[in-house]
Amino acid sequence: MRHKDDMAAILGVAQVPMRTRIPEMTYPDLLATVAARAVEDAGLARDEIDGLILAQAPTATLGVDEPQYWGIAGLPGAHAFLGRVHVAAASGLSAVRLAASYVASGRAKHVLVVAADLADEGDSLRGALAQMHDPFTSGQAPINAITAAALQSTHYMATHGVSERIFAAPIVKNRLNGVGNPYAQLRKPVTAEEVLDSPVLSWPIKRLESSPRTSGAAAVVIGKANSKRSVRIEGFGNFAGAKSIGAQMVPGWTSYLDGSDVTQAAQRAYSAAGISNPQQELDFAEVYTSFSIFELLSIEGLGLCAKGEAARRIDAGEFHRGSRLPVNATGGATCGNPISAGALVRIADATAQLRGEAGDCQVEIRHGRAVVTAIGGLFQTHEVGVLAI
Repeated sequence: MRHKDDMAAILGVAQVPMRTRIPEMTYPDLLATVAARAVEDAGLARDEIDGLILAQAPTATLGVDEPQYWGIAGLPGAHAFLGRVHVAAASGLSAVRLAASYVASGRAKHVLVVAADLADEGDSLRGALAQMHDPFTSGQAPINAITAAALQSTHYMATHGVSERIFAAPIVKNRLNGVGNPYAQLRKPVTAEEVLDSPVLSWPIKRLESSPRTSGAAAVVIGKANSKRSVRIEGFGNFAGAKSIGAQMVPGWTSYLDGSDVTQAAQRAYSAAGISNPQQELDFAEVYTSFSIFELLSIEGLGLCAKGEAARRIDAGEFHRGSRLPVNATGGATCGNPISAGALVRIADATAQLRGEAGDCQVEIRHGRAVVTAIGGLFQTHEVGVLAI
């Protein structure tokens, strides 16, 4: 394991309250707002930022392409633009991994990572996202995030002999957690019956199991630790699978169906961080949950419980905010999911927890370690990061 002084750290974070629409702010306004707040939170002057990374994917949601050419002018570090990261909902965590490498290698002292999404800029978010997928097969078998997650869900049900009711458990937990989060878009609790009775999107996925259409923004400043509020980045793990859904379903291979892809990324992150028993060495997890199945597979893939046990344990009170190992104590993507900025929101929430600054969402910090995850593309890419104080 590396010496603490050699590690990159999170110095500052910022986000804005997530909403369906933010008509009073343009895309550059959102970037500028969170950038300024993150730099201030880091205790730095804007001219101390010597690197800027934009996390933005997909641009179809903005209705205008190539935001790196028109959205970053005037931002701290814009004179030293290091590039744009486009890995769909994993963009933020991938960008932080890149920023940490610049800092750890000495190529930059302070790198600002920014991301924003305005979900109402395009006429149809679903139509915009559909443009990213294979035009030759989508007519016969529509492949998008919802239908792909539905395949995961039915596979989980068949493998573990459970009913669709189990997918309500993470949603009920997360929506209750979101009540105390001032940045959450959805801040009203729901019951399991309400989740199950909501309209079907792609069976067995219901509307209340899916994250909402969200506008929002977040920013993170990466550098060497400069105060007691700095949060070290102890390790990253990444897994990149095949582009084709079919190629991800080959029996015996690492598959998006059973969460073994998450496990691969987690093992690499844990190895880098020196973690051998995540159930005993972590305080909490912030995992990407735009659909219920993602949380179940993430909890199991991260080694926080055995395969097929996550939903039952949630029903029993485990992984709740007041439990020994909370998952998504702020509500997570269930309560708001600006696609490009979602992973940075997970990092901002985890940083606030480790600092003891999460307010009504605060969990008990005993070991000073947390894990965050993000999923990109059509579930081909998984990013896992271990943060510590």
